[in-house]
Amino acid sequence: MSILIDRVRISNFRSLRHVEVVLSPVTVLVGMNNSGKTSFLKALHLALGADRRVVNADDFFIGQGTDTADEPENTITIDLRIIPLDKDGKRTNEFDDSWINSELGGNLINFDQDDQQYVAVRTRVAFDHLRNDYQIQRFVLNDWSEGDDWLNTSEKKRLPLRFEQIVAFLMDAQRDVVGDLRNRTSYVGRLLTKVEIPPEAVAEIEERLSALNADIVGHSELLSHLRTILCELNRTVPSYGQGVEITPVSKKLRDITKGLDVQFRDSETSSFPLDCHGMGTRSWAALLTYQAYVSWLDKQAGKDIGKPYHPILALEEPEAHLHPNAQRCVYQQIQNSIGQKIISTHSPYIAAQAKLGDIRHFHKVGTDAAITSLNLSGLEAEDIRKIEREVMNTRGELLFARAIVLFEGETDEQALPIFARAHWNEEPFMRGVVFVGVGGRGNYLPFLRVASAMGIPWFIFSDGEGGTIDKVTTALDGLGLAMPHGRVVVLPKGMNIEQYLVDKGYQPELKQAVISFQGPGFANEKHKRAKIKEINGWMDDALLGYLNSWKTKISPHWASIIAKLPDERRLPEAIKKLFMAIDLVINPVCEVKDEG
Repeated sequence: MSILIDRVRISNFRSLRHVEVVLSPVTVLVGMNNSGKTSFLKALHLALGADRRVVNADDFFIGQGTDTADEPENTITIDLRIIPLDKDGKRTNEFDDSWINSELGGNLINFDQDDQQYVAVRTRVAFDHLRNDYQIQRFVLNDWSEGDDWLNTSEKKRLPLRFEQIVAFLMDAQRDVVGDLRNRTSYVGRLLTKVEIPPEAVAEIEERLSALNADIVGHSELLSHLRTILCELNRTVPSYGQGVEITPVSKKLRDITKGLDVQFRDSETSSFPLDCHGMGTRSWAALLTYQAYVSWLDKQAGKDIGKPYHPILALEEPEAHLHPNAQRCVYQQIQNSIGQKIISTHSPYIAAQAKLGDIRHFHKVGTDAAITSLNLSGLEAEDIRKIEREVMNTRGELLFARAIVLFEGETDEQALPIFARAHWNEEPFMRGVVFVGVGGRGNYLPFLRVASAMGIPWFIFSDGEGGTIDKVTTALDGLGLAMPHGRVVVLPKGMNIEQYLVDKGYQPELKQAVISFQGPGFANEKHKRAKIKEINGWMDDALLGYLNSWKTKISPHWASIIAKLPDERRLPEAIKKLFMAIDLVINPVCEVKDEG
């Protein structure tokens, strides 16, 4: 790859009111549904797609001050910056000769303040009242302005609507190779239109096809019978030949690809057409046909000296219908395909394989989309390894959360979701809240770095023990923050969660949890009565000793019992404080209660 689209700016397209995204050779877009990922891919296709692009009123951002897409001030703007790369994929000062002699050459090339070459291209879409339709125009920009005033950058030359050698290909999540085989505008369909056979071989092959048809019909009593009956057409329709032929196989090479099918052998003894396979295989095969298409075009372009080729794949959900290991495999195949790739995904398995610097997180701020990424410039190699090992490889789902709750141990991981269900009257994941155990009190920082960089609200629920508080303080210091902090809820007086519950008077519920936990081990009713009497007679020290001995196994028991209490006590004060803080950030829809 000798060029790269490294910066994209979009204004007024769908949910993308005013955004800028830095791209790499492989860029992975993550975030919740309806956060703008698909809109970004479609914007790239609108600017660089080779096929026909249709714009309608729904493609315009409608915000305050504009009510309809055909108002004069409502214009879609998509700016792209194209830079040259060296053989190692690093930015270099000049485009190579092949690109200078191509459609990027001439007066399209600009120089930045470091005397490095680039090309800046603008696509503009607005309503044309004379034509009563939307008009797409493309221009080369005078420069690449920094700052929020980039929309006012002047344009120096109008360009054709399409580049021939820099092309974006959009593949949505509904791809299916079975439909593509019958669609002449699909990637495999376009390839099939390019099938060429040397003229000297055509006559020989078609003669063999005619013989094959005659052989099939001759060996089939039914087909022969059908041909005999259809020959009655000769009585009413003038015919100067045989009149009727039955051709199980196309006899003309120009028609041979119309009925083309693909068989996939998944065992030693059997093969089936792809329409007999599941959607995972069919979706995967559709991706492979794209690779076949662009690699063929690249090969053909290479035959013409001085004609480079830069395809851009805008791919939605490569994981569609695939199991985790297949998702990892298909991502590796995509990485190895030619050209630039921009991939949107909801798969933590794919996100975990991406380089940290290649991930862009999409989220909503009000009605607008915002895009963030992880700045690695100030991190040591060990810091980066910790993020990859402790966050991305094990808890990649946090990239798709509306809020993250961090804690150090398994007890909180068992209990907090139970209390969350009691607070919200639904599963916490329905609110987009993810509970993440960091695996020890010294492991907060990698998770905080990812959450902060990606713009995902984070919260910490921490024991009040001195050593634990020190670790939380150190982690916040790594982000330039200090304790106390509004998103950190700390239990008081050096307590862990069990001590805190005892201090708040939950002994009856905790003892009930112990009885429930021990219940399967009671030998008989007499033994049960004796154990219940013993447990109810425990002092606080004995109760705490037992709870701490069975922390992770018994915590779901006491959390479920407390969460079912009929009054304010069903949420201990510190836990309620945590959920109230989350409510203020994620701003859930208020529930209206019937007062009547």
